[in-house]
Amino acid sequence: MMDSRKPASNGSSHNYSTTIKGLQLFIADLRSSQYSDEHEKRIQSEIVKIKQQFDSAAKKSANGKDKLGGYQRKKYIAKLAYIYVTSNTTKLNDILFGLDQMLELLASDSFSEKFMAYMTLEFLYEHAIVISKVRDKVTHQLIKDISGSNDNFVALALNFIGVAGKLDIEMSKDDNLTTEVFQILRSPTSTVYLKKKSALAFLTLLKTNPGILIDDPQRKQLWIQRILSLLDDTQNYRLMLAVLPLVEYIAKNIDLECCIRLLRQLTQILYNCVIVGTSNSEKFPSEFKFANVPNPWLITKIVSLLSILIVSPTEANNTSSAVLQSSNIDRETLGKLRMCVTKAIEVGTKSCNDPMERIVLNTILFSLINFASKLDPSPEAISNSVSALCSLLTSAEINIRYLTLDSLVKLCSISGRHAIDTVRYKNLNLIFHILDSERDSSIVRKVVDLLYTFTDSENLQIIVQKLFEYVQSSRHPTDPFIKSDIAVKIAILSEKFAIDAHWYINVSLNLLSLTSNSTLNDDEIWQRLCQIVVNNTSLHQITCEHLVDYLRETHTSEAIVKTGAFLLGEYANLVFEKASVGELFNLFTDKYFTTSNVTRAMILTTIVKLYRFSTAIESVVIKFFQIELNSLDIELQTRSFEYLNFVQLSKLNGNTKLLDVLFSPMPPFNTRSNPLLKRLGSLPSSGYSSTFSESIGSLHGDKDRSTTPPTSFSQASGRPAPPRSRGTKSASINTLASEPMLSSGWEEGFSRMLSHRKGILYTSGFLRVIYRITNPETENLTRLKISLTFINQSELKINGLSTEINAIRTADNPEYVLRNIEPPSSIDVNPRGRSEQSFEVIVRKTFSVIDSPTVKVYFSCGGSTNSIVLKAAIGVTSTITSSAAAKNTISLPQFVTRWKTLREALGDDGEYILEKIQLRRKKSGNPDGEYLRSIYQCISRMGFNIVEQTSVNNTLFIAGIIHTKSEGSFGCLIKLKYDEPKREVSLTCRTTSNGSLAQNISECLKYAISN
Repeated sequence: MMDSRKPASNGSSHNYSTTIKGLQLFIADLRSSQYSDEHEKRIQSEIVKIKQQFDSAAKKSANGKDKLGGYQRKKYIAKLAYIYVTSNTTKLNDILFGLDQMLELLASDSFSEKFMAYMTLEFLYEHAIVISKVRDKVTHQLIKDISGSNDNFVALALNFIGVAGKLDIEMSKDDNLTTEVFQILRSPTSTVYLKKKSALAFLTLLKTNPGILIDDPQRKQLWIQRILSLLDDTQNYRLMLAVLPLVEYIAKNIDLECCIRLLRQLTQILYNCVIVGTSNSEKFPSEFKFANVPNPWLITKIVSLLSILIVSPTEANNTSSAVLQSSNIDRETLGKLRMCVTKAIEVGTKSCNDPMERIVLNTILFSLINFASKLDPSPEAISNSVSALCSLLTSAEINIRYLTLDSLVKLCSISGRHAIDTVRYKNLNLIFHILDSERDSSIVRKVVDLLYTFTDSENLQIIVQKLFEYVQSSRHPTDPFIKSDIAVKIAILSEKFAIDAHWYINVSLNLLSLTSNSTLNDDEIWQRLCQIVVNNTSLHQITCEHLVDYLRETHTSEAIVKTGAFLLGEYANLVFEKASVGELFNLFTDKYFTTSNVTRAMILTTIVKLYRFSTAIESVVIKFFQIELNSLDIELQTRSFEYLNFVQLSKLNGNTKLLDVLFSPMPPFNTRSNPLLKRLGSLPSSGYSSTFSESIGSLHGDKDRSTTPPTSFSQASGRPAPPRSRGTKSASINTLASEPMLSSGWEEGFSRMLSHRKGILYTSGFLRVIYRITNPETENLTRLKISLTFINQSELKINGLSTEINAIRTADNPEYVLRNIEPPSSIDVNPRGRSEQSFEVIVRKTFSVIDSPTVKVYFSCGGSTNSIVLKAAIGVTSTITSSAAAKNTISLPQFVTRWKTLREALGDDGEYILEKIQLRRKKSGNPDGEYLRSIYQCISRMGFNIVEQTSVNNTLFIAGIIHTKSEGSFGCLIKLKYDEPKREVSLTCRTTSNGSLAQNISECLKYAISN
């Protein structure tokens, strides 16, 4: 935003290019100062001089004499700015006296003076004391400059807002200022240069205060529509580059739904850059190329925005809200996006001698491959993407290797089996080579994350072995945090995928033997191992035998000592053939004074448990506890005192019954009652193989013992979870958060759509909308295809035509589902030309016609941005057809019999009465019989069957069958009476459903016949 240094257009003699000699001499003096004292003295003398000049100018101004000249004022302000910058902002308080003169420069009509003021204030605006002194005057001048006719001044003001807007929230709360900035952005007379700056300035204000749009729904709808219309000009890439960050922020933080309609436009722009620009360079403007690559900045920004608008199937399963999912994008758009990904792989993997071009190509490759997982591509396409990335792992550039590994992790996490298989079956040795030879710790972390994503029972042992080798090797970086992360991942993988109980125990104990307090917080690992062993009887003895071997070593990790203290204290009797109680006592007492106080407390408990197994060690146990009575740690002292009393009481009683009660065997852990297991999280059921689930997994035994399987490690150490996403949505189809303001005249088309399968939905001076409803599947009446045709009624060309089809609800088992088939066939429509669109509705359950989909149409015409909001009448009666109703023709006696039967079966539950439906008055001269005849025709067109009878005047007896996909089909009977003098209709509807179906049918009839 600092590229606005243009000469003033007002003919000032001192423009920006004028040399300020006094400033140059001052800078030269400071640079020639050899000592700090001399340097400081020069600065102070200059500050005093400038202050005197400003005070003198202020006095002359008060007396009505000549003020300080613009050149002099600019020179002195420039010196203050230089002092502030070179002193590392420490001289702020010494230069605050110059703020008034900066404001004088700000009000100047000279570009160079105004530029100097804005630039200096941008430096100082990060300080609250400066803002408090000049805020009001600066804001006033900003509004004056922005609303003026001098484009150079407008550019300077927008620059200042873009830089300082985030530093002062009050600036973004000034409605006049934000309105003026937006007016430049939306005005058709503003230059592209100013629109670019206003887009970035408005983005700064919006980030500082999102309430600019959020607090005013009407402004939000109108302003966002204006902003999005700036992307309609697909030839002006400069403006688009500045507007896209603003649109991305709106989509991410303000209103995602309104941006969905941009999908087709964004896709076409991306296609032009990636496909057309790389295939035929002559068709792409050379001015928009960098390093022989067509507009790489635009490509990455569009992909970033598309990544927000579209979610992958995996992400969609983790949310209940609505966004765009690839399965609902029209085939043409989806095909273009996939072609872009394919082309990026082709271009990104070609040989290139220019380093800058290589960097640009890799940037595009990474962005599009990361985006490819959202398009639900074919297995072959996923495999090609992974292979292309793996070919970059041998690059000499650290950044390229890091980004490649990051992309592989994302692909394996989101794209699933096909990506994982390509990596582990074709490139596993390459991954191991990088792990073994890489010296950069950040890349090692990414390699470990990648290995973690595709580990399973098949490759578990080889991957765990390689990770162990890395931790044990002295050639690798000694970063303790990396080895800590690897240790946790080894423990998690071993637990989730091990199929051999002995191997699992060996790995866990080996892992604990390698750790120390300086490299790993190992509590989760050893505690988790103890939980699993306690819950599985078959592991008790084998684990304890291994622990004895580890404890016999001279140097034993504290994690092993903790594990041994816990498990051998519980099951020491299982290893008496391998180690006597006396030897176990000696092993723990030898380790006692080399461990922390927490571990010592555990060993004290273990010693009293060993005494319980064999009282022969009574004397040494008593002596040991007596020694610890003098411990400096209160916890150890207390335990020793209590345990010593227990042993002495047992000695007096001649038995260990008290100890047996106090130290009874550990029951199996229960995830619902144990706080530790709740903290660690839940173990995925897929984490175990069938052969090992009984030994390490859940205990399918006595339910009364609460043998709930132990939990796994905290998810914070686990496999990288897919990013949070926002659900499923079709192209241009989203959730309607609240009922929008419908366009004037929408009711006529809405009513017509209920009774006619095709017709005019809306007409205005700009646009006519024609609809057509068909059933793609003759036997499936719940599936409706709605085709819309947009005809340009004006004499001017319509640009940027886009639509949104909004369902009233898309989450939590919706009543109907929308699916986009084809977007508007053309976004630019010539006079009398047309554009066509189609979407599909599947009626799942009964619903009110008021909840029908909403159609939003956006377009620009003659420099104005317009929108139309309509309601497409899709009700429960839309699933009735004449052919289906004709098969159920009934006579009046049959109707009466069924009418009574429904009343007896369901009573009031299946009935709904609607009275006094006022009919629209027709033109004079039409006989009253016309009303009943038009009602008859309307109901017939809707698909109902009308009983032919002459017995009851002004009454229609109606029958039909309503079809739904999820709830089945329901019969309905309707008695409609017409009051000729009052021109009113009342009807009673009875159905075979005791829900709201009768009311929903009645509402459809009301809207259809009232107009």
